[in-house]
Amino acid sequence: MSKRFFIKTLPLLLGIFIAASGFSPSFAIGKNGPADMAVSGGKAGAPGDKNKTGKGPAAKKGPIVITSDRLSADSNTHTAVFSGRVQAKNDNMWLYSDKMVVHYSEEGGVQTIDAVGRVKLIKEDRVVTSDKALYTKADDKVVFTGKPKIVQGDTIVTGAVITYYVSADRMDVQNSKVLMQSK
Repeated sequence: MSKRFFIKTLPLLLGIFIAASGFSPSFAIGKNGPADMAVSGGKAGAPGDKNKTGKGPAAKKGPIVITSDRLSADSNTHTAVFSGRVQAKNDNMWLYSDKMVVHYSEEGGVQTIDAVGRVKLIKEDRVVTSDKALYTKADDKVVFTGKPKIVQGDTIVTGAVITYYVSADRMDVQNSKVLMQSK
């Protein structure tokens, strides 16, 4: 593969979780080649950064690691396809699927990410599962379709469509059904 491919394309693939995080990405190809990569977060406490409460500097985030059985990237169509046991994780969030397709601009920014097949997002004690998920950077949201379900503690929420607003850490559920189990 050409030097241009590695310089222009590989950092873009790491945008799965850094697209909206404000990180200054740097990357390293892991021991298993391009399908095993890591990204280190930027400086904590940069001006204007906030922690979860909206006060004070943001907590420093650790590296983001993306692994898959296979990675196929095409700089002509501005896409990268991770397939086979895809995992993207950082300190407090994991995203799993059978396949992830990353669409990026010529300038290098991630535009959308399609996750297909046994999608599972885990953040703290919340687990969201579905058949498909679509992340759009412009809206900073993930839309889960295909039997989406949220499990948090003893509560199970299902619906036709679940929309997760990443920065706001909130969800909207269409045609919701909630099961609250008491102990």
